[in-house]
Amino acid sequence: MKRIRKIIGFTLISLSFCTNAALIIDQNQAKNSGTMASFAQSNLAQSFKQTYDNIAGAGIFLKQWSGLTDIVTISLWDALPNQAGNLLASASGLGTQGSWFDVFWNPVSVVPHTTLYLVFTSENNVLGIAGSTSNPYKRGQVYANAGYGSFASFDYTFRTYSDDNFSSVSEPASIALLGLGLAGIGFFRRKKTI
Repeated sequence: MKRIRKIIGFTLISLSFCTNAALIIDQNQAKNSGTMASFAQSNLAQSFKQTYDNIAGAGIFLKQWSGLTDIVTISLWDALPNQAGNLLASASGLGTQGSWFDVFWNPVSVVPHTTLYLVFTSENNVLGIAGSTSNPYKRGQVYANAGYGSFASFDYTFRTYSDDNFSSVSEPASIALLGLGLAGIGFFRRKKTI
C-alpha cells in the first residue's frame, strides 16, 4: 500500500510540475531612445515574430506624456484589426510612466516565425510608449495613427513572453504520465498478490 501511495504521490507531483508556467522573454526590443508615440494617437501596434510556438504575455516601456499612471491594454492579434485580424488574447492593468508594463494570459498557440501584432490602448491617453527610430528590431515595425500607418524603421520598446513548459509538455504528455502512474499501480498490485 505504501508503494501505491508513493506512485500516486509521484504522479501528482509530476503532473503539477508539468502544468507550472515557466515564463521566458521571447522577443525583446529594449532600446529606449525617447517617446515614440502617445496613447492620444490612434491605432498603435507593433509587429513581431515569436520564436517559440506560444505567447503568454507581452510588455511595453511607458513614458510620461501628460500623466503618471493609466489603465493600459495590450492585445495580441494575428493581423492588424483593420486587415480582418483576429483578437487572440488581451489583458489590462495599471501602467506607470518610466517603467515596464507587462500583462500575461493563458498561452496562445502560434506558428513560430510568423508575423503577429501587439495593439496598445489606454483608458485616459495620458502616457506614451518608448521606442527608437533606428530600426533596432529587424523582425517587425511600428504602426500608428489612422488606418495603422506603417513606420518601417521605427520600433516600440517592447517584449513578449513564452511559456517554456507549454510546448515541451503538452496535454497528451500529461495524460501519458498519468497512464504510467496507473500502470505502475497495477504492476505493483499484481506483484503483491502473486
